[in-house]
This record gives sequence, C-alpha cells and structure tokens, in this order.
Amino acid sequence: MRILHIIPSLEIGGAQRLLSDLLPLQKLNNDVKLLVFKSMDTAFQKSIEANGIEIIDLHCKNFRSPFIVKKLLPYMKQCDIVHVHLFPTLYWVAMAASYYKRSKLVYTEHSTHNRRRDKVWFEPIEYYIYGKYDRLISISQQTQDNLMEWLKAKKDDKRFVVIENGVNLSVFSSVIPITNKRKQIIMVSRFASMKDQETVIQAMVDVNEDAELILVGDGSERRHCEEVARKLGLTDRVRFLGARSDIPKLVSQSYIGVQSSIWEGFGLTAVELMAAHKPVVATNVNGLKQVVEGAGCLFEVGDSRTLAFHINKLLKDESLYTTLADRCYERAKQYDIKNMVMRYQEVYEGL
Repeated sequence: MRILHIIPSLEIGGAQRLLSDLLPLQKLNNDVKLLVFKSMDTAFQKSIEANGIEIIDLHCKNFRSPFIVKKLLPYMKQCDIVHVHLFPTLYWVAMAASYYKRSKLVYTEHSTHNRRRDKVWFEPIEYYIYGKYDRLISISQQTQDNLMEWLKAKKDDKRFVVIENGVNLSVFSSVIPITNKRKQIIMVSRFASMKDQETVIQAMVDVNEDAELILVGDGSERRHCEEVARKLGLTDRVRFLGARSDIPKLVSQSYIGVQSSIWEGFGLTAVELMAAHKPVVATNVNGLKQVVEGAGCLFEVGDSRTLAFHINKLLKDESLYTTLADRCYERAKQYDIKNMVMRYQEVYEGL
C-alpha cells in the first residue's frame, strides 16, 4: 500500500513525535513517504531519514499560502492513502481533493481544542473541509467527542475513529538512569501558550531547594519563560535545554515528570515519562486526565501551589514515590505503539 503522510513541518511537537515513531513501523509492510511544507533540522527529521523514509520538501515560506494546493496534487496522485496531520495541512489537502479525489483521505485530530472553534463563522467552513476526508481519527475519546460536537456529526457516523497514541515503551524503559546531585523535575514540550511552562516555573518557588526544573523544547514562549525564571530568582534552579534528540536519556535521569497543559489531545509525553518509570504530575484537562488519573497526580490549570505540593510530597516520601512510579509504569503498558500501528493499518485496509 502506498501511504503519504503530510504535515507542515517536523518541529518539536506531539504529532511530529508520533510520526517519528509510527513511520518506521508502517514501512515494514507499506511504501511510506512523508511530505512537509518545509524541512527542519530536528531530531524527528533525522530519525525519520535514518530509517530510510523519503521526506518530500515543498520548500514553502508561507504555510498559509493557497499555492500549496497546486504543489500537493502531483504527490497525492501517486499514493493510495493520504494521511494528514495538523492545520493548515487539513485545509490545503481538502482543497486539493476538490480537483483530484482518487486517493483515500485520512486526517488525525491531535487536540481536544483549537482557536478556530472559538469563532462561530468557522463552523460552515470546517464542516466542508472535514467532509472531504474518508476517515477522521482522534487520538482520544475526548478529542473525538469535541470534534463531533463541533461538526454536529451524528453518533453513528462511521468516518470517526478513536486510535490512542502509542509509545515505543522499550526506548524509555531500557535506558539506565543516571544519578544527579539535585533531583530533577522534567517537562518536555514545545514552548507555546497552551503548554503553560510558566506555571511549572512559578511552582519552583515553593519546591524544595534540593530540586531543579529541566525544561526541554523550544518555541515562541521560551523567552518569556526565561524572563519569568529570572524575575523569580530561579535561574540557578530552572534550566532551559532547548530542543534535544536525547529525550529518553534526559527522562531517565529525571526524578519526577510534569505535564502542564491548558488543553491536550492526548498525553503522549506523559506516557513516555511513565514508560521510564517516573511518577507524573499533570493538569486536570481532558485528553491528559484520562492518561494520568489513577496512576499519577493531577492539578488544576495554573495552580502552581498544588503542583508544588504534589512535587514536594514525592520528593520527601519514598514510599509514595515508589507506589506512584509503579502505577505509572503499569499504565504506560496500555499504550504500546504496536497496538496503534495495527489499528491504523486496519483503517487503511478498510478504505
């Protein structure tokens, strides 16, 4: 089967991480290619290329240019399945399909919310765009429920499918931990407003001084967060590592994992932390809550004091730490990437 995945770029993010894990496994039984609007020198791109997967680069300067539609057509004609990820790719592929519709179109919804849904006038546009796709895959039940409500879809609409994200568990569980002088609290996310690293930084004011915060990732909000850490006098206890390719190693040497998100489609990073046998403290939001609840700890969005409370308890109480770490590890086993790959293949073959 000829499968073409399309995504704007391979910057640091959950959808990009998903592709870097998914594509090598799909390649075992399919002819798989990846198309990006613009290539980026990131760990995800290097990983995909190292696995022998062709990356087609459109060299686009403006991701929102409608001229992208014309550029997409020749590549869409060469495959059986076009699997689309993220906005504005969602729109350009749907428009391209108006001119050519032989390939089956699949779209993965990666988040429970986006800003377009805050504007009522987007409703008819989105109804038309999503209507061009043969399957709409959501990475969690909450993501699908919100999408179907937005599109006013019928409950028995067979186009909608839930396939939860998967993690290559062995990558995170097999790394030998390294002991640091300070116990490290880690958060791995791009610096965007929805990820809310600021709350985690503020929590460090009330966290035991023997611990430090490691923030992995890059993005538009990084400078702001660095300024917050400086103003709070935390520059010696909050480290900004930028985008890194050695995430499993960094996670393995950490002590506690944190995922602070204002909204989330699925807690992929939380699962990776759990797979490394780390207790996870995360925001009580749909998509993330369902992954962590009953295994790790939850706090409300923006509540830095409760976050600090949970961190301090885990730092001080070894028995509690071990119990939650074991629970998190067992929870991670439910999200083995092999199950996800099998489900995607079933969707493709069904089409």
